[in-house]
Amino acid sequence: MTQPQSDTPDSADITGPADATDPSDTARAAASVSPADLRGRPRIAALDVIRGFALCGILLVNLPPIFGLGVDGGARDFYRFYADFVQNRFFPIFSFLFGIGFGLMWLTARDRSSRPRLALLRRFAFLGILGGLHQLLQPGEALLPYALAGIVILLPATWIADRWRNGVTVVLGVILLAVGVATGGGMAVIAGLFLVGFAIGASGFLRSVLTHPGRVAIAGVLALAATIVGFAGTDYTTRQINQWINAGLGILMALTYIVAVLLLLRTPAEAVLKSVFAPLGRMALSNYVGATVILVTVRLATPDLARFDDRGGYLAGVVICAAIIIVQVIVSTLWLRRFGQGPLEKLWRLVTWGRSPERRHRRRNQRRHQRQDQRRDRLGAVTSSRE
Repeated sequence: MTQPQSDTPDSADITGPADATDPSDTARAAASVSPADLRGRPRIAALDVIRGFALCGILLVNLPPIFGLGVDGGARDFYRFYADFVQNRFFPIFSFLFGIGFGLMWLTARDRSSRPRLALLRRFAFLGILGGLHQLLQPGEALLPYALAGIVILLPATWIADRWRNGVTVVLGVILLAVGVATGGGMAVIAGLFLVGFAIGASGFLRSVLTHPGRVAIAGVLALAATIVGFAGTDYTTRQINQWINAGLGILMALTYIVAVLLLLRTPAEAVLKSVFAPLGRMALSNYVGATVILVTVRLATPDLARFDDRGGYLAGVVICAAIIIVQVIVSTLWLRRFGQGPLEKLWRLVTWGRSPERRHRRRNQRRHQRQDQRRDRLGAVTSSRE
């Protein structure tokens, strides 16, 4: 069954690279595009899988701050593993995908709207409002910073001339990444990943990478080798004191995780990965906010997880996260079969684009047919009464 296109954080339709266009040409092109053309573009399944995988990691990242888990006693060893392999490893993936999604969305917006930047500004505004509400439950949430960075970093980048945009954004992104690593992480890393992702999403590079697994494998081997060297040359204390090392390892490990998933999608594990992670990724916005609501509810019911195990509550927390993921996979799969989009994704799409011309036309036809049916019923009733 063909599903309607859904919007999630960093998601977009597949489109080819756009040629340099004049604003008037863009307006004429938008007017000539049929609704079927706008809805017929398939999704990039690999991005959904990676996004769903990252969402599971982010759930683990949010666990300690929401429950206030410490690092004393038996929790120390567990926390060290968490700090080295989870913390600052999954938000870079999400940030990178957000940039790629914006690049794909920008290509779509230029074809779909005569005022594409206004549509994307509405998109970011909605994300910022939702993020502000989300921060009431989770102060460390990412939606509001992402929305602000999108408005300040990504939207202005769209004014760069087409022939220069991808090269300029890559260079600026790499510079920001270097600054972010040197200063121990933070918003500079997010902005850098946004810009690099934007350039990849708005060019043909993404298609090239996805169709050449050998190049993906080379990138993964290099990232893994650098990660191993980084861990072998430092200890846990050194990595925590020198946050630039931790930030650099975070980016390298994020790339390693991405490559590992992409390569697994080339194996028989593809069916399992798509069935588990793709539904999560397609409903990433709804699942991200929904997981926070569930965690906060569990915290209110059981505020002290430490009493459930001898690892400071981390084992109990992992069990809770696993249960949330299982529930969300099942709910997302069933929801998408019925509706095709997550509830927040549907609202996000409506705010961005408004109602599609096809939908408005279909509803006008439905109302016209209903009026015709009502007139026929009235005529039939009058004829019957005369007889």
